[in-house]
This record gives sequence, C-alpha cells and structure tokens, in this order.
Amino acid sequence: MCGNETACACATTTATAPAAEPGGTQTVYQVAGMTCGGCAARVSKQLAEVPGVQDVGIDVATGAVTVTSSATLDDRVVAAAVAEAGYQLEASGGRCRPNQTAAS
Repeated sequence: MCGNETACACATTTATAPAAEPGGTQTVYQVAGMTCGGCAARVSKQLAEVPGVQDVGIDVATGAVTVTSSATLDDRVVAAAVAEAGYQLEASGGRCRPNQTAAS
C-alpha cells in the first residue's frame, strides 16, 4: 500500500482499458488495497511485464483491474505479478465471473 491515502490527490483516478484486440482476451480481476494512482501504476507496471499482456486498465475506486491479453492468462501468474507490486487478488482468484463487469 502506498501510505499516501490522505495526501494523494489521485485517490479516485480511473484508467479505462480499450476493448480486447481481435483474437485477444479481456479479463477483469479484483485487487485489494489500491488507494491511489501510484498504487495503480505499480500494479499496472507489474502486469504489463506478464507475457501476452497487451493493456491494463485500473479503476482504483472499485479495485477492478481489466487486463487485455493475446491469450487467456494463468491466474497464478497474474496473482504473482500483483503480489510483486505489493497487493493481492481478492478471494476466489480475483476474477469476476464471465459476463460480469467490474461495476456489478
């Protein structure tokens, strides 16, 4: 966690991921503990290094992380990248159910 929760002016920063590219996959994960744009940047940076990841969109307010990839990602690899950033996926693997949006 960034420790800047009270001083960080970007506490409601939202990044939006574009639709999956043709042949790509878009998956929404729930990540616990992000409170500002700095948190989101750390998570995004780590996820961007996962092979196959094309784009990462983060909504700090909801903890939703939308990952666009060239193929389905292994949840354990995603969880490890999120942990490397200092955060963790929510219970149940952190993945939203199919056809569920982050706002649901």
